[in-house]
Amino acid sequence: MGHINGCLVDKQRPEPTVEKKASLIVTSVHFLDERSGGQYIRGMIFHLLHIGINMKHLNSVLVSMLLISLCLAGCIENENSINEVQQDQTLSDFVVPDPDLYQCFEFEGWDRCWLTYFPENVNLSSKLPVIFELHGWAASSFEMRNYTSITSLADEVGAIVIHPEGLAIPNSGAFGENQESWNSGVCCGDAKAQDINDSGFLIKLINNITEEYPVDENRIYFTGWSNGCQMSQRMALEASHLIAAVACTSGYLGFTDDSQYSPIPIMEMHGVLDEIAQYTNSGRLTFFEEDARTIEAIQNGAVENLYDWAAFNNCDGPIADSNDPDAVYTIQRFISCENNTEVALFTSYSGGHNLYVNDICDDISYDFVWSCLGNQGLYDTHGIMWDFMSRYSKESGDETE
Repeated sequence: MGHINGCLVDKQRPEPTVEKKASLIVTSVHFLDERSGGQYIRGMIFHLLHIGINMKHLNSVLVSMLLISLCLAGCIENENSINEVQQDQTLSDFVVPDPDLYQCFEFEGWDRCWLTYFPENVNLSSKLPVIFELHGWAASSFEMRNYTSITSLADEVGAIVIHPEGLAIPNSGAFGENQESWNSGVCCGDAKAQDINDSGFLIKLINNITEEYPVDENRIYFTGWSNGCQMSQRMALEASHLIAAVACTSGYLGFTDDSQYSPIPIMEMHGVLDEIAQYTNSGRLTFFEEDARTIEAIQNGAVENLYDWAAFNNCDGPIADSNDPDAVYTIQRFISCENNTEVALFTSYSGGHNLYVNDICDDISYDFVWSCLGNQGLYDTHGIMWDFMSRYSKESGDETE
């Protein structure tokens, strides 16, 4: 008896014929998955027999092929097993962070921060979708989470929620200085005045989150309010390769460079009684910044925003394909769009700037009263947004089943 690669070999047995050797090798290779290359080794063996290679050379060739086939089988099987074990261990060993976890990293000279929320009773048997919710101008990540109560949706659908923080820069000299804001293109505050690269920060944050947490990279969604809605739409144009869908409230697209854009589903939700970003035009928004008072801004209301996105998504038809009326709102949609996407406008007839359930200020004598009052439970804003976004995944490039 001898040993080959740890296996016992009986040296006393009679030498098999060429055909027998080939049969043994082919049998040993047959159980290999075709991805391992077994099909190619079988083909080589039959080719050698066909051309009449002599017995002496065939001995060496067949033994070599047997060893190669066994190595291939072992390597591929082990690699698959290791990947499965690593993924199982990654999910089972993952420790859910504190719901008030607030983290920062440095980006282009600024400390950029975010708040992370994991759903209660999270199921880590599979990777989770993630929702990035962007606050409005002069709000914060904690305030946004409290305003919108998106954590209730997260618990219901099993999604991670990330609340990034816009920059507040003391003594910047900008209107609204030292108040968190996003550079959405035409607005707002310090971020716009300092031309802060918020898109770069958010793209880095997406990559950071997908590396650190068990995130389904095919189901990354963006939402936001007001300035955060504007920024979410800018992210759609600049990071469509990462984002599956966007649905946001009370803000218009203020950025038009679509050179990096591949159509994704977009929904904007707007109240007819909005006093900050008016439904019929965005002129009131430009009250805060003189350099943003342009004819284009005045003409860019909710309906025009819908048509802008229909153009970006190469949607068919001069008007929306469908209209879903309700007693207190309608949803108009372009549904015949590139990449099997859709573009939608949710119109609340009784809604102001705040379309969420909760009121956002204690004093209802505030000048912009419709910015304070919530929707009083007339509709589930987050539920409507989630129903829209969750139908789409980057994996399929289409509606999920």
